[in-house]
Amino acid sequence: GPSLLIAYAPCIAQGILKGMSNTTEEQKKAAESGYFPLFHYNPIEGKLHLDSKADFSKYYEFIAGEDRYRMLKKVNKENYRELLEENRNNAIDRYEDYQELSDSPKEKSE
Repeated sequence: GPSLLIAYAPCIAQGILKGMSNTTEEQKKAAESGYFPLFHYNPIEGKLHLDSKADFSKYYEFIAGEDRYRMLKKVNKENYRELLEENRNNAIDRYEDYQELSDSPKEKSE
């Protein structure tokens, strides 16, 4: 049947500090840090499966590897830390939502 794939695909505009040849490593770090959780949905089961575990202690280390977040510090020094914390909290909330959805199967509507 049909599938939908949503992927974290770093680009030159994001400015990976280790270079574009390290995109696979960057994708792995995105999943491990909780920035971009891995999941899949099986419509036959009616269940979302969360495939990655998030270690949010690695979150700041991950975003420090992307130039777009370093540029944020230059552009908005006053609110930089607050914006990063808000970004991290949003990622935690999103991950917890996915965890909740994955714990119980969805009711199939008739």
